[in-house]
Parts: sequence; C-alpha cells; structure tokens
Amino acid sequence: MRKKIYVSLLAMGFACMAITVLISGWFFWQAVQRQAAEEMHVVMNVISNTIQKNDDMEAYLQGIADGCEGSLRITWINPDGTIRFESKYDKWQMENHLDRPEVQEALNEAYGTAVRKSHTLSRDLYYMAEQMPDGTILRLSMERESIYSHFLSLLPVVALLLLCAAVACIKASRMLTASLLNPLRRTVLLMRQIGDPNGISVPASYHVDAELRPLVDKIIDQSQALNQLIHSLEQQRNIVRLMMENLQEGVILTDDTYRILGMNRCAGDILQKKDVSSLVGQPLEPFFAEAPWDEIHGHTNLPDVLERKISRDASLYLLTVQSVYQDEEFYGVLFIIDDITEQEHREQLRREFTSNVSHELKTPLTSISGFAEVLSAGLFKSDADVVHFGSLIRKEAKRLLAMIEEIMHLTRIEENREKVHREPVCLPEIIRDIVEFMEPMLVEKKVTVHCTLEQATVLGDKGLLREMAMNLIDNAVKYNLPGGHVYVSVRKRGDHIDFAVKDTGIGIPEDKQKRVFERFYRADTSRSRKISGSGLGLSIVKHIAEYHNGTITLRSKENHGTEIIIHLPSGNS
Repeated sequence: MRKKIYVSLLAMGFACMAITVLISGWFFWQAVQRQAAEEMHVVMNVISNTIQKNDDMEAYLQGIADGCEGSLRITWINPDGTIRFESKYDKWQMENHLDRPEVQEALNEAYGTAVRKSHTLSRDLYYMAEQMPDGTILRLSMERESIYSHFLSLLPVVALLLLCAAVACIKASRMLTASLLNPLRRTVLLMRQIGDPNGISVPASYHVDAELRPLVDKIIDQSQALNQLIHSLEQQRNIVRLMMENLQEGVILTDDTYRILGMNRCAGDILQKKDVSSLVGQPLEPFFAEAPWDEIHGHTNLPDVLERKISRDASLYLLTVQSVYQDEEFYGVLFIIDDITEQEHREQLRREFTSNVSHELKTPLTSISGFAEVLSAGLFKSDADVVHFGSLIRKEAKRLLAMIEEIMHLTRIEENREKVHREPVCLPEIIRDIVEFMEPMLVEKKVTVHCTLEQATVLGDKGLLREMAMNLIDNAVKYNLPGGHVYVSVRKRGDHIDFAVKDTGIGIPEDKQKRVFERFYRADTSRSRKISGSGLGLSIVKHIAEYHNGTITLRSKENHGTEIIIHLPSGNS
C-alpha cells in the first residue's frame, strides 16, 4: 500500500510537471506569434501610410527591407496575382500569388494573415497582407524560430527545472505518503492489540485525525467486546478441560471416519499413551482393538447408546458408544470408557459372600431345625434324650450367634465404627499370653510354638491387636500337621515392626492366595469343613491391620506351610 501510494503521488507529480511544461510552452508560443503579428502590423501601418509619399516606391520598400537586415520580406502583388515588387527574390521568376491564403483573405476582407513552415523544422514564416487603395496587395513576411526551436533552446533550462521539480516531487511524495499512512499505521498498531487480555492501550500522545476517529472508536469498542468474548470462551474451555481431565472415565471423540479428534488424560492412560496430543488425527481402531468395531462401523445402524463390557490388560471396562450430531448432521462418535474392574470384583465378592453366609448359616439352622423337629414329634425315648437334643440345639445356636457377632464385629471394623482406645501396646507381651492360653490346644494338636520376640511397642487398640494375633496363631495351629511347628517373631525394622507367624502346615495353593482374606473363603474346602471356624479370621486380621495403618505379606507353598507377616508402624515413630 505504501508503495502504491508513493508511486501514485510521484506519477501525479510528474504528470503535473509535464502538463505544466506543455501548457507553458504553448502559451509562450502564442505570445511569440502575437508579438510577430504586432510587429508586422506596425510595419504594415508605417509602409501603407508612407508609401504614397515617395516617388520611387520600389526603392523605398527595398530600403525598408534592407534596413531590417533580411528579417523582413516585402512583396507587392498586383490584383491579378503577378508580382509587382519583391525585396528578396527575382520577381520575374516568382509564380502567381493570387491563390495564397493571405492574399485571398486580403482581397475579400482587406486584411489577411497566414503562417507556413519553412524548409527547415526550426523556422516558421509569418505572412500579413493588406489591400491598398489602388487594389494592389502589400504583403509582409517575417521569419521566426518555430516552437521546436524555442523548445530546444530552452531545453537545458527546462531540464534543470524539471530535475529540481522532480527532486521536490519525490520528497513531497514521500512526505505526503508518510503523512497519509502514519494515521493508518497507528490505527494498525491499535488493531494488533485486539485480543490482548489487557485490552487496547491508547498512548496519551496518540493523535487521531477526525476522519479516522469513528474507525478508531469502533476498533476500541470491538476490541473490548472481543476481549470479553475471548475471556468467556477461554474460561469455558478451561472449565470443560478441567472437568474432562478430572473425569474417572476415559472420553474419546472421533470424526465420522473414526479418526481421533481429542481425548482426556484417563483415556490416554487406558490406551497407554502419555502424549494424547500425538494421537490426534490418527484412526482409533489400531489403538483400541477391543471395541466392538463390527457394530460401530455401521454408524447408520448404531443406536443412540451402545454399551458393551470389554476386557483390556487384565481390567474390565464398560464401553459406551454414542453418535454425536452437529446441526442434525452426523459429526462423529463419542467413546466413554469406565473402569468397572473394582466394581465387578465387589459384585463378585457380594455374591460369594451372600452364598457363603447362606451356606454357613444353613448348617447350624438345619441342625437346630432337625433337633427341634425330633423333640416336637416326640421321637425321644427318655428325658436324657430331651436334655441331649436341647444341649445340641443350644450349641448350634451359640455357634450361630457367634458367627453373626463376628460378622457384625467385622462390619464395624470395616466402617471404622468400632470404638477403640489407642495406647502404646507391648506386642510381645500379648503374644506370650496367647501362647500360654493356647497351651492345651497345642498339646492336643501336638504342635510346638517357637517365639522370637524383640521388645516392641505398637500404638493401637490392645483388644484388636490381641484378636489379630490370636487369629493368626490359631490358624497356624489348626491348619498344621501333627508334630508340626509354629514360628512367631516380632522384629523392629527402623520405624516399623514386623509381626510374623509361620507354620509347617498344609499351605495354600498359589491360585487361591489372593482370596484367603475374603469373608468365609477357605482355600481347601474338603479339609476346612472338618476344622471348626467361621471363615472370617483372616478377613478380620486384614481389616485390623489396615485400621492400624499396617500391611500384610503372605508367603505360602502347598504342603510346605504358610507365613503371614504384618507390617505395623512402631509406637515410637
């Protein structure tokens, strides 16, 4: 734009100079012609007024012509066009002049003029003819330089003037271009600030021409409106991004060809891609082959919401696929991936727990129902039978109540509703009491307990810690072999305490070790049924350890024994 304006102004300047030179030359030439005409008119008046007073008129005319040093030519023409007198040429050799324009004009109007080119381009001939009283024609001719000659003579001066004018024109064009563009340039600087969060800043020294003031005011108003819109859009985008990034579900949006348009961080974790931006524009299918692509590809038949459970990397997901429309036209497909592994696991545990509880409760209830039926039907032989059946009913009822109490106790521990009193507890002291309490059972089972106990204190509930240790040692004894051994140890490991119980019993199969801490779960069902217990012991141990911010490590090999280690924070840490 700057170049166009500069060239336009420069061209206008040069054009104006050329036109000025031409017009000035033309007016100068007209002045030269008028001057020549006036000079000849003066001479014509002098000659016409004095020629009759001289006896020898031809000599008189020749003297006037000679006095002008050859610049004036005098011709005296008879009415028939023949030459009566010629001051410069031989009149006898000259042709008839009756047809000359100035002669014809003089015959008709008593006065005539004409201008003819000479044999050279640099000279012009001016003619003036006047009819005398006797009918003859007196013609004067004066030779002057032509317009070309005048132009060539003035060319150096004109060229110098044109050069100076050109320099002035170039300078003026630059100044005019700058003066025209400076307001626009300042306006452009304002426009560049559009979208700046700080808005448009107008310097105090900023001058706005009256012609541009409406434009500048409009730019400022539009900038403020645009900044508000940009701020609102950025805020909405940040909110949407924050929501998407904090969703627990993976969200992927594709176009109508199933190329990725965007995804959140959770989806990237599921696809095992840290840089989700690198996936934009790529087809989703190679990265997510587990999806039901046969159903998805036919998007025209895709229902509003398609839900399928899929398995990927040992996890279970609920995949929800739905079409996305923009202005009632199919735009793409939205994939929502929800990790339901834990949910399904809990559901499975709930079903197994319900089944186990039903089974565990059914056994004592069946016994109670059977004994009660015998008594109600009178199928007893003596009062001793009644007492025997009653004692059996009471035993099974106590077993049932103990089982229900353990379930309620475990539930309270899980929900942190068990009222506990935390205090420094000497763990070795509790273990010694338990071993001494279980002495009759150890003799009966022919199991030997070996204790390696370092002095250690745990901050916790003494009753719960005693119950945890009791369950571990009790299981180690019950599931041991006759003549077996149980190794109980307490060792300090920095700011933690390791409480370990190891036996030489039947062990736990490797494929069942992950489930032994579930409620009512028993690794060896055939043998476990012969051993009394509710199946809640290790589940209670796990929750008591977690309640005391501890962890559990299980090591076991079938037919070689089991070791369970409880890692608890030290009471001094």
